[in-house]
Order: sequence, then C-alpha cells, then structure tokens
Amino acid sequence: MLYFVPKKISPRMSSTQSLLQLQDAFDNMKREMSAFTCALNSTTEDVEYFRKELSDMKKELKDLDKYKAEVVDLRAEVLELRHELDAREQQKYLKDVELTGITEHQGENLTQIVNNISAKLGISLEPHDVDDIKRVGQRTTGSDSRPRPVIVTLTRRAPRDQLLRAARVRRGLTTDMIQVPGNSRRIYVNEHLTKSNRVLFSKARASGLQLKFKYVWTSNGTVFMRRTETSSVLRVTSETILEKLMNRHVNNNNTRINSQYS
Repeated sequence: MLYFVPKKISPRMSSTQSLLQLQDAFDNMKREMSAFTCALNSTTEDVEYFRKELSDMKKELKDLDKYKAEVVDLRAEVLELRHELDAREQQKYLKDVELTGITEHQGENLTQIVNNISAKLGISLEPHDVDDIKRVGQRTTGSDSRPRPVIVTLTRRAPRDQLLRAARVRRGLTTDMIQVPGNSRRIYVNEHLTKSNRVLFSKARASGLQLKFKYVWTSNGTVFMRRTETSSVLRVTSETILEKLMNRHVNNNNTRINSQYS
C-alpha cells in the first residue's frame, strides 16, 4: 500500500506569504482611504459651493429689499408731485363755476342762460364780472346723451363764491325755470374741478350714499364729507381715505353680525 506524504511548508515560506497578504490588505486600505478622501474633498467642495450660493442669495435678497424701499420712496415722491401739480391746476379754476344739466342747442345764448341762472339764485352778475363762458368736452349724440358742462370764468372770486353759496341754499333749479327749450332737467352749480378731483368727488358721493353721509361737498377743490349736522367734518384727499371708510364699515357690520350669533 502506498501513502502520499505532503510536503512540509517551511516556516520561511509561510511568513513570506503572510507578509504579502498583509501588504495586499494594506494597499487595499490605502486605495480605499484615497477614494474616501477624494469623495470627502468633493463633498467639501459641494458644501462650500452651496455656502457661496446661499451667501450670494442672501446678498441679492438684501439688495432686493433695498430696491423695494427705493421703489416705495419713489412712488411716494411721484404721488406727492402729482398732488402738487393737481393743486396748481386747481388754483387756475378758483374763479370758475361749472354748470351741468343744461340742454344743448344750436345757436344757444350762453350769456343769457348764465344771467337767468344767476337771477334765479338771487345773484346780480354785471358784464364786467364775467370773463368767459363756454362748453367743454366732446359733444355726444343720441337720445340718452348728456349735455356738455358749461364753464363760467369770472373776473373775481367774490361773485363765484356768491353763486356757489346761493346754489347750495336754493336747490332744485331746472332748465324750464330759465327758459331753456326741451324736457326739464335739473341744473347743478358746482366748482370747476380738475379731472382727478372730479373723479375723487364722484367716488366720495358714491361712498357717502352707501355709508349714509348726509353731506358731501367741495370747497376750493378739496372734497369734504359729513355724516350729520353735528358730526365732525372729514377731509378727503385721496381714495385711500374712502377705502378705509368702507373697510371700517364692513368690519363694523361683521362685528355686529358676529355678536348677534355669539
């Protein structure tokens, strides 16, 4: 019977293989550490990049806030300039009276119409009191068209103020009362307002009607409102004031409704 006798491994060979294995393991660890270091460096670069992006965004937001503040300031300046220009334009109309509701006819005598109106109001106008009388605006046609307003420019403020005061006392003046042909129409005597003040006055009248203000009027181009004879006078210089009035009215109504069901 034959037997296989394995070779004996020398201690020197076993030690060499162990060293080689250790060297391979060490090399693998070095490669893994190198890859990990590269990945960590890449992550650090990404973090720094995002940090820089975040810093730039914060700076842009600060600049945006600065620009917003500048825009708000510019809007305020523009609004102030508009008010100043409108006030200067309104100064030009301080001797004017605006007559609306007078039926328009071909060949009409506006001077005679104005004299008839002033007489009905109890005011005596002399020829030297009147500087100019004219209709303004574009003429419209149709059965429901409104006649253009008549602007009376006086030479002094005194007769103008007298006409306005008399018109507030003697209301109800109509075209048939001054011999103007056609259907009877109500005649209104008011201050001559700039376009912006005319729009503001119209909105104030609408708000006053809704909020039950008894008086809405103008004086020297400024709009005023008063709820009752004894209440304080409200000066309306912008639509913002009217919006605040409406918001307060809505909030009060909501509060009253909530209290009823609480």
